[in-house]
Amino acid sequence: MKDHALIQTVEKLIDAGCHYRIEDLESLYSPDFTVHILQEDSSLLSFDYEQCLDLFRSLRDSEAPPLDTTANFHSAEVQGGVGFVMVTRAMNLLGDGSKKIVFNLTLKETEKGWQVSREHAVVIGDA
Repeated sequence: MKDHALIQTVEKLIDAGCHYRIEDLESLYSPDFTVHILQEDSSLLSFDYEQCLDLFRSLRDSEAPPLDTTANFHSAEVQGGVGFVMVTRAMNLLGDGSKKIVFNLTLKETEKGWQVSREHAVVIGDA
């Protein structure tokens, strides 16, 4: 069974990120956020909270077109007070063409609601 509160949080995150709404991202990501993206060539890209927000700011400031918000949710569950979501997306985040990416997100519940504290992503090919 998929936890709807987790899915709603990740849908908000996707929409905010794809439309470069930095203030929304600031509240949806926890301050200790990190993301690790395994590229097709096996290299690893890593960003912390500020670096991630800076990436979205640069896209916004360069007037990049919105990203595709389509998402295929595979799982969304809470275990021991921690949320786990697996979602597949097609994105052209880094300007290298649309890629199919599997995201595994870890969320924690805070006074602001669910916040994403960690993402592991694997680029699995062209979308």
